[in-house]
Amino acid sequence: MVKILKIPNLKRSNGYMFMILGVLVSIAVVYFTIKIVELSHSNQHSCIYNEPIDVVYTWVNGSDPSFIEELNEHLDGRGGKVDSSQQRYEDKNELRFSLRSLEKFAPWINHVYIVTNGQIPYWLNLDNDKISVVPHNAIFKDKNNLPSFSSPAIESNLHRIPGVSKRFIYFNDDIFIGQPMYLEDFYVANKGFLVYLAYILPSCIKNCPWLYVGDGQCDPACNFEICQFDGGDCIEENKMQKNSEMNNLNTYEQIQSFANNSTKDNLTSMELPKDIWTSVKEKILIEGNTSLEEISMADLVAAHNKRTLDWDKLTKRKKRDALESNKTNDSVKRFSRSAERFDGFLESLLYTQQIFNKKYGFKPRYVPAHAPIFLDRDILLELENTFLMEFEITERNRFRRKEDMQFGFSYYYFLMSESYKRTAANIFDEFDTDSSRTWSDREIRNILTKIYELPLSYETVDHFEGILLNCSESGQYSKVEPPPFERYVDSKLPTISKEMIMECSTLKAFLESKFPNVPKYKHHAVKEAEKYYATFRMLVSNVTNVVIKLDEIRNRMTKFVCLNDNLDGTKPNENELIRAILYDFYLSMFPNPSKFELPEHARNRFLYVNDLNDWRDRHFTIKLILYLTIISLVFLTFFSFLRKGCCIVFTQLFC
Repeated sequence: MVKILKIPNLKRSNGYMFMILGVLVSIAVVYFTIKIVELSHSNQHSCIYNEPIDVVYTWVNGSDPSFIEELNEHLDGRGGKVDSSQQRYEDKNELRFSLRSLEKFAPWINHVYIVTNGQIPYWLNLDNDKISVVPHNAIFKDKNNLPSFSSPAIESNLHRIPGVSKRFIYFNDDIFIGQPMYLEDFYVANKGFLVYLAYILPSCIKNCPWLYVGDGQCDPACNFEICQFDGGDCIEENKMQKNSEMNNLNTYEQIQSFANNSTKDNLTSMELPKDIWTSVKEKILIEGNTSLEEISMADLVAAHNKRTLDWDKLTKRKKRDALESNKTNDSVKRFSRSAERFDGFLESLLYTQQIFNKKYGFKPRYVPAHAPIFLDRDILLELENTFLMEFEITERNRFRRKEDMQFGFSYYYFLMSESYKRTAANIFDEFDTDSSRTWSDREIRNILTKIYELPLSYETVDHFEGILLNCSESGQYSKVEPPPFERYVDSKLPTISKEMIMECSTLKAFLESKFPNVPKYKHHAVKEAEKYYATFRMLVSNVTNVVIKLDEIRNRMTKFVCLNDNLDGTKPNENELIRAILYDFYLSMFPNPSKFELPEHARNRFLYVNDLNDWRDRHFTIKLILYLTIISLVFLTFFSFLRKGCCIVFTQLFC
């Protein structure tokens, strides 16, 4: 009997396979289409960065009775000028709405830390694992300096927050985000750190802008301690004037000596100083009919001195014009020095400017814009170690004082001022473009264009080649095989290796002297940032003025917005209405609660970190006791049921 084998229907099987494959492909297409549509309609930045970036806020509830009592207790009998104005501590829901803006425009942020004096916002969702409250005693270097009511003292310890990322963004609680925020708003690979600057630092005293301090000329208006005695310019004024007069006298005597020993025929070949000859040529060109024979020696000296004085006046005028172009009405209003009121922010800015003048030289600097600051823990630690004594004083100041290191200004200008000197090894590697470990004639040409003025002359090239030849003949160096075609046909140079550059002290010193210092941290200064990237508005006790300012912000929303409280405490009715207007403004911008908030009618049981920690400790102890009790009961129950069997096993094992 022949057994007939059933052959499966291959066409039907292939059809099922293609059908299943088609369904899977369709599902994938639908899934990715939905994702693309979601992303295209989303205004949120969905990029995931290679490193976690945290956000840090500082916050205080100034209306808390316990805080007010502690504040007054430490304020009583306080000597010296301090800034303890009430508006620096008053809470108007800025933090809540700033967190809403953060969730809306920067969802890529890794974690949020709120640094407080131990207070907890009543609306904060403590069960959210993306947010933490950090008390001052967890970050202060010296706990004896607590409690602290000074923001510079608190800010100088932010890099000690336990668990904070290496790089993080620092927000004041009165700043919110108005447009999508990306990491590229703070750091770009080819530019480095973006430094947001607003306007030039206010003058140290009336009629003495910082541009005049340390400029080499004595300005009597600046010759005061607060302006660091004009950077020492006036101390050397008499000496410089005498030297100038002596130089002029020497020049006159030199010219007169030439004149006495010369004839009209060789007068034109006199070896006069270059600047004197310039004055002579100008006189001839201007007057037209003047010849060398008609110019007296006294005229030469007078012309030279007049030209020098005119140049000094022109330089002063250019400086003054540059300064005037940088002044804005807003900055003048913002920083008017008053005898009645002590402005801790302004005074600490001027103090920090003086510190940086001593360290990095006299120069006009700019006030940081009211915007978040991108901080690096390592740079902050280096900043603290560089100005160790100044930061210790800052931390000891319980209230804002003149002797505070202004945080944003210090960080930005330390970042921009630190540099390192290029070594001969760095220079060699930079110009060894083909990585051959030798310098070719083409690479040497590149170096020459960097260290000599253009156009390069034959004498210049020959001089540098002479230095290289002397170095090659003065020592024995390891043989390095150069690549082919490294030398031109008529070149007389030997192989120029890195070892030769490093061991030839003359060449090494020459190269290092020709190249300027390199910035230690790559950065890019964004000038006039408060015109394009950030908005700063100071709220005063004038309802009309506040409404206009808020409407201006609505009309032109920038990436960062700072609303600074400058309300007059003697006008409680106006202030109450302004708070309501401000709350309505915030609500129009960010109506939806963030994940960092509790439901609308819920409140935190604990408003202080210490109370919360005590409760957690008691709760943990009770839970531990409960778990141990349950484990004990289970063990006793198990033992009572199996007591007989356990005794037999025990007897067999040990008896």
